[in-house]
Amino acid sequence: MITTAKNDIEQFEKNLETQPGFLTQKIKNDYLSDKRGTLNNFYCFGNCNLMLMGQNLSVCGQLTEGEMEELLSFCQFMGVYGVEYGYKTLPVEDMNTMYLMRYSGSSCESTTDIVKNDNIYQFSQFSCANFTGTAFNMVYSYFARKVNNQLADIYYLEHNGKIVSGAMAARFDDGIYLTFVSTAKKFRYQGLAKKVISHIISENSGSDITLMCEKELIPFYTKLGFEQIGETYLYNLRKEHI
Repeated sequence: MITTAKNDIEQFEKNLETQPGFLTQKIKNDYLSDKRGTLNNFYCFGNCNLMLMGQNLSVCGQLTEGEMEELLSFCQFMGVYGVEYGYKTLPVEDMNTMYLMRYSGSSCESTTDIVKNDNIYQFSQFSCANFTGTAFNMVYSYFARKVNNQLADIYYLEHNGKIVSGAMAARFDDGIYLTFVSTAKKFRYQGLAKKVISHIISENSGSDITLMCEKELIPFYTKLGFEQIGETYLYNLRKEHI
């Protein structure tokens, strides 16, 4: 049975320590940033943990066949549209593969042009403009909570006082996870994202640095020194499933 993390906190925290994988680290990072809060977005499901962010659900651990059916019923009840899961076994037809990449190159150069942890409000506006389906209030509280709890840093480049490229670096145990990497449309293909990523790599030298990307971006990140180490699957729950 799916219960809120608050009602089964011992099992929830045990799952975070015993379940391997990228999604466990992702949920753990968000849990630590909200540990003193309501924990309304976190659920325990036997040996699996769930995290609900808006209409998207992340699942760590491996579900049994019976648990998959219960999960889809939960998604219908909660109005979930997308499920992030580390296995191809969820009985949903519409699935996209995301590729987990780890930095394996040599050290990179930093630059004084990069702004760090300043103007979270503007960075949230910038990110929402570049990622379809993101709600400003949710993104802003997400960034602010992580930065204020020292679980993530935001980095960006400006042009005439406006953000043109940026990324967030979240701390996953001893590693760094890059997310919300984007560049404003009219400033793309100028090497700005490369500049931001290189700076983050330089500042976090010695840490494992990972990110997730779509298939078409693999060549870009490969040129930056990343290599593919795994896959995660994004399930789009169509009307017939929810």
